[in-house]
Amino acid sequence: MDLFKGRHLFLLVILIMLTKNIKSQEIDTLFLHIPKNRDTISYKRIVEFDNNTKLYHVRDFYKNGQLQMDATYSALDKLFKEEYQCNYHSNTKQGLYQTWYKNGLPDTRCTYVDGRFHGQKEEWYPNGQIAERSNWVKGEIENGKGQMHGSSKKWSKEGEAAYEMFFDKGLRIKPKDTNYHYISYTPKEYKKDSLKKWPLIIYLHGGTPRGTDLKKLYASGIPDQIWRGREFPFIIVAPQCPLGHRWSTDDWFENFYDEITKKYNVDKNKVYLTGASLGGAGTWYLAIKYPDLFAAIAPMSGFTSHIEYLNKNIDKLVDMPIWAFHGKIDKVVQFEETERVVGRLQGKNKNVKFTAESNVGHGMEWLVYPKDALYDWFLKHDRRMKDKN
Repeated sequence: MDLFKGRHLFLLVILIMLTKNIKSQEIDTLFLHIPKNRDTISYKRIVEFDNNTKLYHVRDFYKNGQLQMDATYSALDKLFKEEYQCNYHSNTKQGLYQTWYKNGLPDTRCTYVDGRFHGQKEEWYPNGQIAERSNWVKGEIENGKGQMHGSSKKWSKEGEAAYEMFFDKGLRIKPKDTNYHYISYTPKEYKKDSLKKWPLIIYLHGGTPRGTDLKKLYASGIPDQIWRGREFPFIIVAPQCPLGHRWSTDDWFENFYDEITKKYNVDKNKVYLTGASLGGAGTWYLAIKYPDLFAAIAPMSGFTSHIEYLNKNIDKLVDMPIWAFHGKIDKVVQFEETERVVGRLQGKNKNVKFTAESNVGHGMEWLVYPKDALYDWFLKHDRRMKDKN
């Protein structure tokens, strides 16, 4: 009888422990439909919240059942799926983050601390070949991306080593002195008066057109408008960033600016800089590095926390006319990347504007560059006006 009671008590304790463990886990299953490049990708999402660790364990699955993402979050909006480099507003990645291609091969593997890259980050091509291996530190910027720090190696799809670079909190150590190829546009009346000086727009593209094929630049932004036959009262030049690089990776701009201003009849008091995504980040960076060259800038949807240099030197833009843009539901580069920098300039810079669209994601450039407002705003600014202030 005592033995029976002992067994019964033991089973009761086990049942209580199991029940407690079940209650500590809250499990949700959702179905997400994510539009991407005109297609809709469907993900089955399983979210487990652990009451003990206060972390969300998130797994996303392709339609074919293949695991697409396995990650943990300390804060999560369950219905939003952002790019791995971005934390969508309240989302905060915490710990190991992994993604896979639909064929089951690895895509990315990295570690987050408080939503920022920290440690080693790896990316693969769809054929299974390693594409990049880099090292990061989380940095001190809240809601930031983290900063590349240490070695960064890249390989081709065929497995050939492309290069290795070394970084100090986002900035390349010993950057290469080089020249970038570019496309250009001159106004219809340009050749009629060889003495007339024209305003210049320098346009920096986003991440996709990087490489060596200049035709790719016409797919978006201001070059897209030129391709469609639009006429501008500016000289327009659009350089091309190499594969795997950012606009801050090489020492290219001084060579480029020198070549452009010698080759074309440029009014150096009316030089404007703009770009979206990767180009938005590049706009912030170049304007801080060369604040005396530009009459006005228009950064769009770009990271600002990936280089400590930007955070430390933002006050170099207190006299710069700035019109910044960012969509509030951007899932590629979080809205806070622009909001934070603009917030630091407001109150110091009387010529800073910020257009934040509530229902726009990462495609903000498609709302801005086809319209006249930005170009009209540029023409109101002259570098000599800054010198007088």
